[in-house]
Amino acid sequence: MKRHMWFLLVLPLLACEPQQQSASDSGTAPIVYSVNFDNVQHHELRISIHFKELKNGPIKLRMPQTSPGRYAVHNFAKNVYESKAVDGSGNELALRKTNITEWEVSGHSGEVVFSYTLFGNHGDGTYTGIDNRKAHMNMPATFIYGEGLDDRPIEVIFDLEGKDNWDVATQLVAAGDNKYTAPNYYYFYDSPTMVGPMRWRRWQVEDDGEEYTIEIAAMVEDTDEALDDYTEWVKQVVEEQIKIYGGLPKFDYGRYTFLVSYNPWINGDGMEHRNSTVCSSSGSLANNAGGLINTISHEFFHAWNVERIRPQSLEPFDFDHANMSDALWFAEGFTSYYDDLVLRRAGIRDQARYARGIAGGLNYVINFPGREIKGPIEMSKHAPFVDAGTANDETNYQNTFISYYSYGAVIGLAMDLSIRSSYEGKSLDDLMTYMWENHGKNEKPYTIGDIENALASVTGDVEFASAFFEDYIYGSDLPDIPALLKQFGVTMRLRNPNKAGFPSFALTDKDGDIIVRNTMLRSNPLYESGLEQGDKILEVDGQPLTSAADFDRDWEIGSSHTIKYVQNGLEHAGTFTIIQDPSFEVMLAEDAGSTPSEEQLARRNAWLGEDK
Repeated sequence: MKRHMWFLLVLPLLACEPQQQSASDSGTAPIVYSVNFDNVQHHELRISIHFKELKNGPIKLRMPQTSPGRYAVHNFAKNVYESKAVDGSGNELALRKTNITEWEVSGHSGEVVFSYTLFGNHGDGTYTGIDNRKAHMNMPATFIYGEGLDDRPIEVIFDLEGKDNWDVATQLVAAGDNKYTAPNYYYFYDSPTMVGPMRWRRWQVEDDGEEYTIEIAAMVEDTDEALDDYTEWVKQVVEEQIKIYGGLPKFDYGRYTFLVSYNPWINGDGMEHRNSTVCSSSGSLANNAGGLINTISHEFFHAWNVERIRPQSLEPFDFDHANMSDALWFAEGFTSYYDDLVLRRAGIRDQARYARGIAGGLNYVINFPGREIKGPIEMSKHAPFVDAGTANDETNYQNTFISYYSYGAVIGLAMDLSIRSSYEGKSLDDLMTYMWENHGKNEKPYTIGDIENALASVTGDVEFASAFFEDYIYGSDLPDIPALLKQFGVTMRLRNPNKAGFPSFALTDKDGDIIVRNTMLRSNPLYESGLEQGDKILEVDGQPLTSAADFDRDWEIGSSHTIKYVQNGLEHAGTFTIIQDPSFEVMLAEDAGSTPSEEQLARRNAWLGEDK
């Protein structure tokens, strides 16, 4: 029997440890949250949770540690204080803090009202921001849950007395009088909510005989005209992505909401959810619309790829611990490939800009040394440490890590061009459609092997699919991307031919000393000399350096040089050999001074869509 993914994902709340409450919880009374906004100017919400029909014995209450759309642990409980528990008659109950994210209430007779104060001053897609302008809430960062009550319906009531111009925007279901509902905890936690002055734009999209409402709930300081123009772009993105998959997801309750917050009082982020997305930035439509629409494109693509075409490694989703996934190169990376591509096909960007734009990701993935250590699967597994995770100690990620977003986008590009150049009429769009038909519509989680099978099915070539995955997915090689691009009338060439390359190298003058500013990449020729970030350079080839500019000279590629420097108070000497600057640029062939053939132009237009 088919079950919605949000029902499946809630299972880890039962699976984290033996759950006394869950074993026989047969209560049907909704869990009711009440949210008071009286102290928003000091970034506080006062929240109460009313539990009824509880079984006898203590109930455990827990603050989530993780959040849908994120892959790392976030210590949300740090902002919870002034907790209190009473029974249905208002009598105080025994409340004990059992660990950093958990409280235990005992002595009740089936009814508990638990209240607490939440501080939040970092509004984005991950945390909660509360102030005199809004409450921007990521639900796991805001609301405590009752252990073992996973499948009970949820009600949340927002007390907006005195907030006459404030509105509520959310994928939760409106029930009147500022009350909103969810069928269970997972859907509740997957439903970010903005409360404040809202500007709405809505339109209808018909798909497979059903009509869906697509809406933008906007907190912006821009003019109505700017918001209207942006809405037209969002409509174009929606239409173009429907073409890739052949239809919309069946959005629960017939609605999808873009929660858009572009103003100086928010932090930048983009976070996908089942029937909504948060897209926030401290910029404005007037100055940043061209960049902001990229996040819209990325997050809406997730309505298919990751929300419904979902990796097995994220199942079941665990709200208390980070899931380790091997497939983020596909879930996030292929989405990153398509976000720009959709803007090109929609006509929001032209072919020339698209070609120039892919150079950044290609330079990063091809030239950074991390691929010598890990391929895309291992990079994906590293997400719990890098996905907005924080640490006090330094890492060596400059040398050991490449973002699965960029890595996957380059693999998506390479796979798309490889399919298009070798299999007439086929493309990566067909693979995404295959995944949608076989793993998205039925919400059957996929494995890495399933993606390989999809590639074999779409191309009809098992050997090609096997070799591609062996070399580029399980391994860390990359196809000959310049040769692939050339077949589509796109040129990839060295940016600075016959110039020396010192990747990610910078010096600074500090009190007369010449100091290395960045971590030394293994691909930098100075790495072999032992030079590292923070070192003071004394001389090169026996000549003292009196300024950072003294390091710039006409280096001969292949030549060897000596260097003296001070590291942690000790003087060292080393040698290094000059290499070609490995950075490159990408552009349309005609912008590089050559004339693409009719076949190349036809392939390019089929890939990118013809400029109009």
